[in-house]
Amino acid sequence: MLREYSGAMPKKPTGKRSTSAGGSVRVHGKAGNGEGSVYPVAEGRWRATYRDASGKLRVVSGKTREQVIARRAEAMGSTENIAPSRFDRSMTVGELADWWLTNVSAPRVRASSLAKYSDRVDRIRAGIGDFAVVDLGPEQVQEWQAALQRDGLSSSTVADTRLTLRQVLGVAVLYGLVARNTTDAVRPPRVVTKPGRALTPDDARALITAAADDRLGAAVALLFVQGWRVSEVLGLAWGDIDPTAGTATIRRAAVYVDGEGTVLGPTKTDGAVGVHHLAPGVLALLESRREAQKEEQAIAAAWEQHTYDGRPIDLVFTTKSGGVLNRQAVTKALGKAARAAGLDARGLGTHVGRRTVVTTLYAEEGIDLADIARHVGHASASTTADYVRRLGDRPRATAEAAARRLDVFPAAGRREDGRT
Repeated sequence: MLREYSGAMPKKPTGKRSTSAGGSVRVHGKAGNGEGSVYPVAEGRWRATYRDASGKLRVVSGKTREQVIARRAEAMGSTENIAPSRFDRSMTVGELADWWLTNVSAPRVRASSLAKYSDRVDRIRAGIGDFAVVDLGPEQVQEWQAALQRDGLSSSTVADTRLTLRQVLGVAVLYGLVARNTTDAVRPPRVVTKPGRALTPDDARALITAAADDRLGAAVALLFVQGWRVSEVLGLAWGDIDPTAGTATIRRAAVYVDGEGTVLGPTKTDGAVGVHHLAPGVLALLESRREAQKEEQAIAAAWEQHTYDGRPIDLVFTTKSGGVLNRQAVTKALGKAARAAGLDARGLGTHVGRRTVVTTLYAEEGIDLADIARHVGHASASTTADYVRRLGDRPRATAEAAARRLDVFPAAGRREDGRT
């Protein structure tokens, strides 16, 4: 329906502020009771401002002055009984770190990882925990970081603790307590790490052969052929294996938790979960392990039973009484097999298998990193790239491919027209 023209021109929007010819500034619609301002922003559009219970400035819009005033009153009425946010200017870094550990970190990480985060929060609380978040400056973060290094912590431990502080203060930014993350203004410590060891294919086969008769020989094969994490190996159950299809499904891991020992829990990353194709030799060793376990059960006074996600499971690798096995037992088996094979056992940890598989498939077979990541259960190929310890013939093959496809002087520096 057309509205009847009244003959009056609509009021020209003045905006929230206007300046007179004399230079004075006027704030239109400024309320005297601290409620904020009411002002037009365009033809038929008004705004009103107010501060909520936490002190944050809020804005409501409408078509008329009366409408925005009513909307503001409704909004203020709906928030007047809301308790003030815990994220106010009095909150300390220690309080925020504790809140982050309980509400952000704990629901997302494994119990074994939570213990590490708890240690980092303890360092944060001890060093800068009494500072109000809004008062924490780069100089305090720098001094705290330097103090951790003077206390003898490794550069990687200090860097990890600093990263946790950054995550904690990220919550303060997210909830509007501070405008920027103070940690970003401080450079992390320089971390120097030694490259981990990776065996050659020949040495890996010698190790697997030497371990074949050990009760954990199949575990060694899963490490050095499949590239699994030891936690995934120890979490494997017989129901996860399909001998006909030649596959195993990773569903869980065995991890160490402070105060509890080794327990069953989720895998380190979701990239590991799923079906994995097993090598024939690995399947054969698993079958030998099954027969050996039956003999162990027959002579054991009692056999421990396990459940996961409310369902009973039969673990493949256990103690001789059926208990959850710890990773140190696998490390000992590796050392024993290395000595039997004439290999250097120093530094031969369970993760050497993972690096060996990645390096062999990339350097010797030329397989794409994304495919290798799926084989070993990495969440991304960029992580897999960090496990490569040698390149094999790849650099030469790459240079030859470039020459074959792109070089215009293929014959000992002679151009295609015959001139040098």
